[in-house]
Amino acid sequence: MKLLTAKEVSEVLQVTPARVYELARGRAIPTVRIGERQVRFDENALREWIARGGELVASEAEVKGQDSLRSHFELSKTNAQ
Repeated sequence: MKLLTAKEVSEVLQVTPARVYELARGRAIPTVRIGERQVRFDENALREWIARGGELVASEAEVKGQDSLRSHFELSKTNAQ
């Protein structure tokens, strides 16, 4: 899984990074949350979203991917303490 920044996504979609964040806040684009304020975009989920014409569908694979990433960061945080 490759995570993209808003700037990288903006280049793919040919919009501004501000528009990417707006889409993310409105939950119109698939996101991966890292903590409360950080957001990244899974490259594969983004490509699938584009292929569906921008229609967001919460598939089991996307949910599992986000949950495993969240677990990874929580585990890393716990081990660091």
